[in-house]
Amino acid sequence: MIEYDSLLRAPRAIEELRELRTHRSLLRELVSRNLKVRYKRSAFGFLWTMVSPTLMLVALSLVFSRTFTSITPAYPAYVFPGLLLWNFFAQSTTIAGEEMAAADVWKRVRFPKTALAISTLLTGLVNLMLALLPLILVLLLVGRPLGAALFTLPLTIVLASLFVLGVSLILATGALYFPDVMPAWGMLLPPLMFSAPVVYPASILPRWLAPWLRANPMTLYIEAFRAPLYSNAIPAATTFAAMFATALLMLTAGWLLFTHFADDIAYRA
Repeated sequence: MIEYDSLLRAPRAIEELRELRTHRSLLRELVSRNLKVRYKRSAFGFLWTMVSPTLMLVALSLVFSRTFTSITPAYPAYVFPGLLLWNFFAQSTTIAGEEMAAADVWKRVRFPKTALAISTLLTGLVNLMLALLPLILVLLLVGRPLGAALFTLPLTIVLASLFVLGVSLILATGALYFPDVMPAWGMLLPPLMFSAPVVYPASILPRWLAPWLRANPMTLYIEAFRAPLYSNAIPAATTFAAMFATALLMLTAGWLLFTHFADDIAYRA
C-alpha cells in the first residue's frame, strides 16, 4: 500500500504549489509580520526604506560624479536605479537564506516551506516600491525625461523577482546543510556588485572584460530597470527574452532543488 501511494503521489515540486495555493492567506500574514517587525521600534518607520538608499546615493555621487560625468550626465539618476535593484537582490536573498535555514517552526507546524522565501521576496518588493518615490524625485530634479518607457518597469521587476526567488531557494537549501553558505554569500555580494554596472557605466570597461560583465545575470535586470528611468528607453525584445529565460532557469533549479529536500528540512532546521 505504501509503495502504491508513493506511485500515485504528485512530484514534491507540484505538491508545494498546491500547498501554497491552499495557504494563500499565510503569505499575507508573513509579509505583514515582516514589515511590522522590521519597523516596529523605528521612529521613522517606512521612511528608512527611502532614506537609506538616498544616503548611499549621496555618498556614491560624491565619490564618482566627477569620474563618470562625461560618460553619464546626471550621474545620481544613473546610479540610483541600479543601486535600488541591487539592494533588492542582495537583501532578499540574504534574508531569505538566513531565515529559512533557522526556521525552528518547521519542526512543529506543517506549512509550505517556500512560503518564507516568497514572503521575504514580497516584503522586498514593498520596500522597492517605496524606494521608487525618492528615485522619481531625483529624476525630476535632474531633469531626466520620463515617458511611456516606464510601463516596461513592472515586467522587469516581475522577471527580476523570479530570478531572486530562485537564488534564494538555492541558498536556503545549501545553508540547511552547510552553515558557511550564508557567511560566504555575504562576502561574495560586494565583488558581485562590482561585476555588474551598478555604480559605473559598462562602456568604461575594456572589451575583454565584457564577457565577465555579462556573466553576472543581474547585469541584464539592472540595465533593463535603468533604461526607462534614466534614458526613457524601452529595453530590446531580446533583453526581455534573455531575462525571462534566465529567471525561468534559476527559479526552476531553485524550486526543484529546495522541494526535493523539503521533507528533510524539519530534521535539519
